[in-house]
Amino acid sequence: MTHVTRSVATAVELTRLAMAFGAVADLLLIVVLSRSDPQYHYMPVASMPLLQALACAAAAAIGLFSFAASLNDLVDAKHDRIFSPGRPIASGRIGTLQAFSVALASLLLALVGVISFGPGALLVALLIAGGLLFYNATAKHIPAVGFLTLGSIHAGHMLIPNDQFTFTLPACLAFIHAVGIALTIHLVSSKRPALSTRAAWIVGTGSVVGVGSMAWFGISRSSETFWPSAAPSWGWVVPLLAVALAIPVIWRKIRRASASVVAAEKVARYGALWQALYAASWLFACGEPTWGVGALLFAGIGFGAMTLLKELFGSGGHAIAFRG
Repeated sequence: MTHVTRSVATAVELTRLAMAFGAVADLLLIVVLSRSDPQYHYMPVASMPLLQALACAAAAAIGLFSFAASLNDLVDAKHDRIFSPGRPIASGRIGTLQAFSVALASLLLALVGVISFGPGALLVALLIAGGLLFYNATAKHIPAVGFLTLGSIHAGHMLIPNDQFTFTLPACLAFIHAVGIALTIHLVSSKRPALSTRAAWIVGTGSVVGVGSMAWFGISRSSETFWPSAAPSWGWVVPLLAVALAIPVIWRKIRRASASVVAAEKVARYGALWQALYAASWLFACGEPTWGVGALLFAGIGFGAMTLLKELFGSGGHAIAFRG
């Protein structure tokens, strides 16, 4: 492996880039739904060329995802040198300064993608970046706060292409999914501090309040109920099927894992896959079958690339350390 190839591989591992396709799918979903609804005709996401809107959404998602992953390793560098010496910074394969440069470049990439969607999108992106700083510096050390923060970040970033979007059920599902995946990883990894009964109640109550607030916000700003009138009335069943399928699949992967670290990695990987499958399910539910098929293909390509990169890095003696 050449020096350049090794450096690129290390940067990909640092940024967890192979898992970013789930975040990309979330934003592409909002782009498509916004452009299909005439009430958003005045917004940049609807008026700009389609390819530009998709490219800007992808840049924003990849940039913020890579920023979050790089920031996570930077903050945990000292801890990783003791408990996870194979990680890029801890192993010395990339220096702290270089990792900081990658994080900064990732944030700039996100802002370049965001700026085309207008000042509202820029404000949302900056709030997301602030939320990521808060999570890595403080919230992740307090499980209940960390889970709810992650859920809010995942739901909030879906507002980047369209901060006026009133169909909030996809964001509600993103919130629940993020909290559920983070909670599952915490439990299967036996992370410390352990989740107490009080913390579990806080997570449950906070999730109900968060989802309820998002649903109320969307309904209060729209002339419709919780379901768009233009979408098929039976459409809500499709996302529910995607959720119902996720639970047994992830449970089976956990049970078949040889170690807790492997189980946590599988939960993270399949969690990213299901973000793309949720996007496909919402597109089918809202009467966009062509885009739904495209999202399924995107999910397959993304998951294939993620698995391939994992095997390549693993064969080189440095398995990818995916971490929530």
